[in-house]
Amino acid sequence: MTSVLPSRPAVQPVRPLPSSTVLLLRDRPDGLEVLMVRRSHSAVFGGMFVFPGGLVDPIDRSPLAGQAMVGGCREDIGWQAAGLRETAEEVGIYLTDRPIDPPDRPLRGADVYQWVLHQGARFDAGRLRYLSNWIAPLPARRRFDTRFYLALVEKGEKIALADSELTDAVWIRPFEALQRFRTSEWDMIIPTEKNLERLLGFADSRSVWESVDEAGEVAPILAK
Repeated sequence: MTSVLPSRPAVQPVRPLPSSTVLLLRDRPDGLEVLMVRRSHSAVFGGMFVFPGGLVDPIDRSPLAGQAMVGGCREDIGWQAAGLRETAEEVGIYLTDRPIDPPDRPLRGADVYQWVLHQGARFDAGRLRYLSNWIAPLPARRRFDTRFYLALVEKGEKIALADSELTDAVWIRPFEALQRFRTSEWDMIIPTEKNLERLLGFADSRSVWESVDEAGEVAPILAK
C-alpha cells in the first residue's frame, strides 16, 4: 500500500517593509568616522550595533513631508524622507538646507517635519546619496527592504539620543567597528557589516561620497 502524506499549503512570503538607514560620516585627524548606534533589547535588532534608521511610515509620503523637503529624487521621496526623519528622531541630527536650532527634546513623526518648517528650513534630500539596497531573505518572518544612504556631517554635530530605542551612540572608524564585530564584542547583521566594508580604504568622507555615482542604478541584494 502506498501512503500519501498530506500536502502542506504553500507558504506565502512575507512582503518586505520599506525602510531607510543613513551612514553619517565625518572626518577626524586620524581618519574617517561613521556614527553607529546600539538598539535597545526591546527594539528590532535588539542589542545590535546599526546605523540610524527605521521604517518608511505613512507620514513620510504625506503632503507635510513633501512640504518639509527639498531636492532628491521624487520617485524615492518616501525612503529619503524616512531616512532624514529617522536620523533626526534617533540621534538629533537634522540634515537641512540651512542650520536650525535643535528642539529641547526628541521629536517623533509629524513633529519632526513641523519643527523643521517652524525653523524656516527644509530637510535636504540632496545631502543623501543612495549607497545600497538590502532585502531580507524570503524565509524571514519579518522582512525589510532597506535603502542605505550616505550623508556627510560637520564636526560640531551634537548627538541627542532617542533613549527609548537606543542605548548607545559612537563615532568610530569603520575598520575598528568591524574589528569589534569580528571579535564578538559587538553584534551586527550582515548588511551592516557589508556597508562598513564599503567604507574601508577611504581617507575622508568626501572621497566616499564621490565614489558613489549619484545617477547610477543600485541593484537590490537579497540577503542570506
